[in-house]
Amino acid sequence: MENAASNPIHPRIYLIAESDQKSGILGLVNCLKQEPGGHVIRCIFVLSRTKIPLDFYKPSAALSTMMEQDLIQNVINDGIIGSFRHFSLKAEGTEALLDVEHAYINTMMRGDLSSLRWIESPLKYFLPKHKPTAELCTVHYAPLNFRDIMLATGKLPPDALPGNLAMQDCVLGLEFAGKDSNGHRIMGVVAAQGLATTVLADPTFMWKIPNNWTFEEAATVPVCYATAYYALLVRGELKQGETVLIHSGSGGVGQAAISIALSMDCRVFTTVGSVEKRNILKKLFPKLKDENFANSRDTSFEQHILEKTNGEGVNMVLNSLAEEKLKASVRCLAAYGRFLEIGKFDLSNNSPLDVSIFSKNVAFHGILLDALFDQDSAEKRQVVKLLSEGIKSGAVRPLPRSVFNEAQIEEAFRFMASGKHIGKVLLKIREDGVQKLTVKAMPKTYMDPDKTYIIIGGLGGFGLELAGWLIARNASKLVLVSRSGVTTGYQDLCIRRWRQQGVTIETPRIDITTVDGAKEVLQKASELGKVGGIFNLAMVS
Repeated sequence: MENAASNPIHPRIYLIAESDQKSGILGLVNCLKQEPGGHVIRCIFVLSRTKIPLDFYKPSAALSTMMEQDLIQNVINDGIIGSFRHFSLKAEGTEALLDVEHAYINTMMRGDLSSLRWIESPLKYFLPKHKPTAELCTVHYAPLNFRDIMLATGKLPPDALPGNLAMQDCVLGLEFAGKDSNGHRIMGVVAAQGLATTVLADPTFMWKIPNNWTFEEAATVPVCYATAYYALLVRGELKQGETVLIHSGSGGVGQAAISIALSMDCRVFTTVGSVEKRNILKKLFPKLKDENFANSRDTSFEQHILEKTNGEGVNMVLNSLAEEKLKASVRCLAAYGRFLEIGKFDLSNNSPLDVSIFSKNVAFHGILLDALFDQDSAEKRQVVKLLSEGIKSGAVRPLPRSVFNEAQIEEAFRFMASGKHIGKVLLKIREDGVQKLTVKAMPKTYMDPDKTYIIIGGLGGFGLELAGWLIARNASKLVLVSRSGVTTGYQDLCIRRWRQQGVTIETPRIDITTVDGAKEVLQKASELGKVGGIFNLAMVS
């Protein structure tokens, strides 16, 4: 090699390994070829016992072929000559898919709707004892919401969501219609992962579907009416006969709010983006006349509202418009008015607002239905009660919808993002009567929460990262083995955080290099549950 470094026509140097698959010759050649003179290094790796004559003085036909092809790596197996090549497992059209019962929809690359995929869900390991306060439900219809569109297209960062939702792998999907574990027809609201075949739902945030409603009709109701009731009555305290401006009236929340406000004999103004949408709303709500409509494409609605209210403005604004249209909406408020912001764009961007409007004794409310999840609050119970009463009174009624099947995920997202829809956009996950369904989904590694996972060297930097990765994938019992135990503040911080999440963490100080030490680790791990995996990250063994 030293001679070859200065001689570009130096003869080839062949390294040969025969009948020893663990010889390490491939790695040796990969290293040598990077060194000076490495351009002349060639490898012949004989995997099988069927040998090919390797006499370079009287080369056989096979050896002559290898010398002519001049490949760096030559692999011989059962008399067949080939080589090793690297191929991407995620090359276009080669995704390995599994037929799974539990799956959810998520983007593989945030901001790219073409990367939306079905992904295997951790619910395959779920048992009622894991979370007694939750209900495993099958999904028949999964609606899309604007939060899903903004998250999937990258216009809304996950950390703009309340609570710890940003820490979850998937935050798409807010509601569903399907069946609970007892087979009852239900509709409900979830914090995330509602675009799925099965969901883990809060029983206190679910409603029984009326007998005269289909699953499709019921799927249009939960988020739209829960948001409208939460905004108008719980936070805004809407009174009988008040004047209300409802933006984007043809959308799901807009129609729900119009229905609720009209049921309370309120005077309703609403904005729409086209004549077609105006005509549809007039058919749905005969009480609305032309004077009740304005344009949502610009700020002309401000002048219209002030003109129709003799300059006084409205008592309440339910807003979903952004930037200049938001500011114009604030100016439509009458004295002591309430502004209810359900859009997340300006909130997440911390957009400025002219505070002089507050001199009219108005109130500004940020409406985040997401904040009611995973807690038992008075506001949450009030929303559940109002929606139940609205179903009985007829104020709550199914909304118009556009339906896509479970294979048309991208089409559904793009259709809703275009703003051409009226009411709701639904994904039909399964046919009525089909209880067990499988979809082709991308496989994902999850841990069985009932099993124990041992990490030898678990308190090192790599060990702590692996522990966090296992916990994020459902592991709930970990044994982090080390010789010295917890010695740093960072180790202690990680362990305390995981224990606060309900994860069982053991940190025994054991010398794993001895037979007795290995037995002791396995014994401690087995006391927590069956051993599901052992990861050896120790530098000394």
